[in-house]
Amino acid sequence: MKFSNYENTLIIIPVYNCEKHLHELFDKIKSISNECNILCVNDGSKDNSLHYIKQYKIKYIDLGRNRGKGYALKMAFLYAKRKGFEYALTMDADLQHDPSLIPNFIKTQNVFKADLVIGFRNFSFKNMPFARVFSNSITSSIVSFASKKKVLDSQSGYRLYDLSFFDENEIKTNRYQMETEILLKYIQKGAKIYHTEIPVIYNDEKSNISHFRDIVNFIKVIGSQYRFKK
Repeated sequence: MKFSNYENTLIIIPVYNCEKHLHELFDKIKSISNECNILCVNDGSKDNSLHYIKQYKIKYIDLGRNRGKGYALKMAFLYAKRKGFEYALTMDADLQHDPSLIPNFIKTQNVFKADLVIGFRNFSFKNMPFARVFSNSITSSIVSFASKKKVLDSQSGYRLYDLSFFDENEIKTNRYQMETEILLKYIQKGAKIYHTEIPVIYNDEKSNISHFRDIVNFIKVIGSQYRFKK
């Protein structure tokens, strides 16, 4: 059994118009360990995000135009596997995922020998807007029911993946639903899934998610995975 560490784990950060957060984000990650490996995927940013990525000498993939978070993650996972990384830790660029918790993901993987570690948030109206609580609760419940596996936060993008379970040919979606699709693929392959708690953090970014539309799309993804299953 292999264990995640800073050398064999690639930290993957999709970036779309997040220039004002990148300095702090990179500083916080680098403060954890000099051995942290970081890859940014510039998903068609129209601001100076790519400039700051280059300034910090972070490895990057530049997609040239906006292709969607799912596509950005797929390209990053392919890069990670080609470079010999065994794990990928995915996080957002807008500081809604606290970088100081990266060691918690690695520790959880090591302790439980997990194939996928998901950062889960406390779904509370005190912490989250109603639309997000509703969307997250509904999709997490549906994923748990369909997969017969307890998933506490199916929409969380703060995750640690064992890359041996990843097959790019199985992933058909390119936007936010890709994270649901890959979660279901891992479950179907018998991956051991564990959770680690993360705080609810909101900055001033406008969400690119339409909650009703994306609930519908999540259901379509789940249906495509399970309609032929008994």
